[in-house]
Amino acid sequence: MVAREKRSEQMTLEQIDNFLDALMEKGRSPGSLQSYRGILTSLYEYLPEGKRLNADTGAEWKDWLEEQGFSQRTVNARLSAWNSFLQYLGHREWQTDDFNHTHHDVQPELTRAEYLRLLSAARQLDKEKSYLLIKTMGGAGMRIQELPQLTVEAVAEGSVKLERHNHTQRRILYLPPILREELMDYIRREQLESGSVFVTQEGTPLKRSSVYYYVNCVCRDAQVDEEKANPRCLWKMHQSTYDRIRANVNILVEQTYQRILEEEQFAVGWNN
Repeated sequence: MVAREKRSEQMTLEQIDNFLDALMEKGRSPGSLQSYRGILTSLYEYLPEGKRLNADTGAEWKDWLEEQGFSQRTVNARLSAWNSFLQYLGHREWQTDDFNHTHHDVQPELTRAEYLRLLSAARQLDKEKSYLLIKTMGGAGMRIQELPQLTVEAVAEGSVKLERHNHTQRRILYLPPILREELMDYIRREQLESGSVFVTQEGTPLKRSSVYYYVNCVCRDAQVDEEKANPRCLWKMHQSTYDRIRANVNILVEQTYQRILEEEQFAVGWNN
């Protein structure tokens, strides 16, 4: 089945000016107008060539803002401006309610043991798609917005060429052999010939809400808090694991180098 083209609208600087004029007529303060202009201008600069807005833009922008290190309060303020702008444009269906509600900017952390319990619960419940999504994000480190780029062809090659913001950020993700083997088995059973691996019955890539559902639906059986059973916590756990490994490797490198220096000192030291 041929997927229908996603609805979108081009964002322009003129739209921002008109939106701010409408807010000024409603009595918004100069400070608020200046804040809105800064936020919407940054959104415009974030958008890739073509400056198209669609139903996924808000969630993707939120992910990008968080990856840049913005506080939850700042992210929420920008999402609020995004929703107001969309209402002005007549696209309330594209608004997002994915605000951060955790206090003091503290993000819940998923432990490696909890991640394994999620996988075990998905396997016991025979929820293969949940299992593979959890393992792809938590085990291989793929972000939720990158999932559509995990294609049948990429799994066959064993690596995924990922493109992100404005097509200027690129990286190659090498699939762990154990995950690649499981994905290939899944692809054969689902009779997928090409395109994205994680799709709906109609053959379109899973929406973010569906990905969240597949991950979260096993948390009760896994005895993992709901706030931890989500793509962001899976990705953070993957990154934390890598950071700990790198730190340990750096310590070993430093210790090994110090031993080399000590051996050289013993052999040719000035006071020997």
